Amino acid sequence: MIQMATSFPISFTSSTFFNVVGLYTTFSLLAKLFLLFKPYVSSSKLTRYAHLSPNGEPPWAMVTGASDGIGYALAEELAGYGFNVVLHGRNLEMLSKRVVELQSSFPERSFKVIVADANNVACANCLKTHRNKGLADEVPLDFAEIKKALDGLHLTVLINNVGGNPVDPIFVSLKDKTEVKFTENVSLNALFPLHLTRTLLPTLIQNGPSLLMNVSAMTDQGLPLLASYSASKQFLMSLTGTLRLEMMLEGRAEDVEILGIRTGRVTDVAGYKEPPSFFVPGTKTFAKATLAHAGHGGGIVIGSWTHMLQNLMGSLMPPWVADRVMISIMRRNEEWELKTKKEI
Repeated sequence: MIQMATSFPISFTSSTFFNVVGLYTTFSLLAKLFLLFKPYVSSSKLTRYAHLSPNGEPPWAMVTGASDGIGYALAEELAGYGFNVVLHGRNLEMLSKRVVELQSSFPERSFKVIVADANNVACANCLKTHRNKGLADEVPLDFAEIKKALDGLHLTVLINNVGGNPVDPIFVSLKDKTEVKFTENVSLNALFPLHLTRTLLPTLIQNGPSLLMNVSAMTDQGLPLLASYSASKQFLMSLTGTLRLEMMLEGRAEDVEILGIRTGRVTDVAGYKEPPSFFVPGTKTFAKATLAHAGHGGGIVIGSWTHMLQNLMGSLMPPWVADRVMISIMRRNEEWELKTKKEI
């Protein structure tokens, strides 16, 4: 006679339940930490884009805002990776000086400059008035002319690095900012990279595999007294995400990698020349860390792992605490600027 079992060999108790939940939570946390730190331990695959054209022409990279700071450091790194480099800026004298320095360090590379004021996209230009009698109206940027200046170059990397805070003053509420100042800053941080990307994206597709990198800032989440800067940097990251999906939609994700880099505070840039520290790297350190993210499928990432830690610590704060901390920091920045002006 066969007897039916009347009990399970393993009893499911409350302690078993909590053990399972504990294991799941632990593995989930470890997985999140792995994904968080993985971009900072992977080596750069930038050389994927340092390929010759079918005609044997060498690869070129273009860096906007390359006369100083992060942009110049990126140009140096790119030359070290085997790229010829186009340096963009608005000051021909400064750009020419940088080319001499780069040519001395990398005699086997070629360098070219493009002078264009990123503040002067057409919609910003139309708001400007004559400030001095006898001067002609400023001519808005012609992106077709920029493209023409790059004809014949095997362009495989475009880095939209140009950008910055409004100046004189830096920290000012939206209601107190003039129309021209606001529009110029949005032109610099958002409209210029938008139109330059629109103009050169067909070239990058044709020369693929290629890299498009947009450099933003962690302030893109919104900072008081920096409305135009924060909003335009968020625009740039939204553009990055959109373009990445468009490339996937068109089946061109392998042709052009779309990469967004969010930055924290970096020293050795215009207006900030303090010694580097753990949370404030120098431009060369930051440029090297930034380019290490190339070739890993794109997306949006914080450039430096120390900046990522700062962002992580901020995200762990309750929202009301984070708001108070940010307001306190920006209030001190505003007071510092006012004090500096009085001393001058």
